[in-house]
Amino acid sequence: MRRAAVIGLGIGMAHVAGYLKSEDATLYAVCDLIEERLSKVGGTFSQGSMLCLQPLFDQELLDKRWEEIGVICYRSIEEVLCDPMVDIVSICTPDYLHVRHLIMAMEHHKDILLEKPIALHVSEADTLLPLIAAYEGRIALGYEFRVVSAIRKIRELLAEDPTSLVEAFSLYHFRTPFRRDKWMHWIEQEQYSGGLIVEETCHWFDLARYLTGKEADSIHCVTTDAIHDDFDYEDIAYINGSFKGGGIFQISHALSGFDFSLQITVHRKHEVIWCGLKEQPYSSLDNGSTSYHGIVSRGRVGGTPDEAQVWTFAEDASEPVAIRELVCRFTRCIAEDLPFPADVQDGYQSLRMAEAARISARESRIVQL
Repeated sequence: MRRAAVIGLGIGMAHVAGYLKSEDATLYAVCDLIEERLSKVGGTFSQGSMLCLQPLFDQELLDKRWEEIGVICYRSIEEVLCDPMVDIVSICTPDYLHVRHLIMAMEHHKDILLEKPIALHVSEADTLLPLIAAYEGRIALGYEFRVVSAIRKIRELLAEDPTSLVEAFSLYHFRTPFRRDKWMHWIEQEQYSGGLIVEETCHWFDLARYLTGKEADSIHCVTTDAIHDDFDYEDIAYINGSFKGGGIFQISHALSGFDFSLQITVHRKHEVIWCGLKEQPYSSLDNGSTSYHGIVSRGRVGGTPDEAQVWTFAEDASEPVAIRELVCRFTRCIAEDLPFPADVQDGYQSLRMAEAARISARESRIVQL
């Protein structure tokens, strides 16, 4: 049984839940700079942070001290990496630290699950690639939407006719602003988070690649930063582009919402697949008329609603559960020497798209990749 450590107990709490559930690894250590998070298993939640992850745990477990469940607490990444008992690390630190912490973990020969993004700039990622190519350990990227049940259903439907190419892909994301309780408010500054386009839209660039099987050819992006004065980057981004070999895509991402809606549409010559995801069973966007977390519909072009096939999904279509599932799959892939759901090249290619979008917005031009 391999021993895992989680570095960073914000989003890292979902990784904690994954290692506690895994049949191929055990949670050995946690690490954070915030003392309250190390005081007990539920310390992060007791501070009012990352409450969306709290349902992944039983309350009885949250009230326990880490030591009571056999987990060591560390206060520096150096302590974790120097512990020879640690085989696996989840790096869940702020975005601007990913490159530094990834290199440190590689120097200590760990298997690594790195939260997205792989870096804030392509130039940083370029310096990593030769090191990663020569690395004997294994590195996975935290693109958890790839394992969301509804997304897997889209892939399954597309695989039924692999000769029918995707002609168009669209993704619309309407969500509440980023949380303002991050350590040292790092997420509110582009130099530390990469801004909206890198910090979170990299997920949507990844899904565009993952679901279509295509790479971007050109990108045009427009943004506004007029809504949130305390964030020094874009609040809303509208991104259009074309794929190599044909096809187009559109991504709309807004941090101005009061609820959560993620909608994906995949157009092929004879059919359209539509997906909608919610964050909670109740949504004000449908007046609470549905209780599922996700829905996928498939219909023929020009068909009628009653002809369409429809599938609905429960909690396994939610992001917190998906992160937990990604961690379990990560450990299984290591145990059985299988490909990861997302690897370094996936992180690199989504970052290339993000950087092209950022350049396009700043220079008001179409960017060729």
